[in-house]
Amino acid sequence: MSEPIQNPDVLFYVLNSTEPAEREAFLSKLLNTIWKQQRQCDVRFANQQDAKRYDLTLWGAKPQSFIHHGLEWNVSAPIQLYGEKITKTCNDVLINLHPEFPEIHSQYQRTIEVLDQSDYLIKMGRERWKAYKQAGIEPTVHKIGF
Repeated sequence: MSEPIQNPDVLFYVLNSTEPAEREAFLSKLLNTIWKQQRQCDVRFANQQDAKRYDLTLWGAKPQSFIHHGLEWNVSAPIQLYGEKITKTCNDVLINLHPEFPEIHSQYQRTIEVLDQSDYLIKMGRERWKAYKQAGIEPTVHKIGF
């Protein structure tokens, strides 16, 4: 386990939608930005099945918009997709799509939470917000499409 990052930041993106496809499209935009900034990113999905499905989505993208990535380090790439458990942290950016609090957030410079308006995601997002506050972090909220 590596040392906690000093002064990490946490961003909550709250989408004005209940459609999983819109949340996934927003994720692709985020990853594209992270890729262009030449940063590293681990994406934590709710489960292995979601990670594999999104991996196929990325492989199906147009060649000019392909995001170089790996699925749990099956290839060396700056962006790695994980099911519930992250086995090797990049220590730069974590995108948490899992409904539960990522205990490993302190190993990242930035943690990004992506919520939509579905009741479950909002409820679980509020729980994670409280957990970040208890950890001494003041999250920043960005409302998208409101």
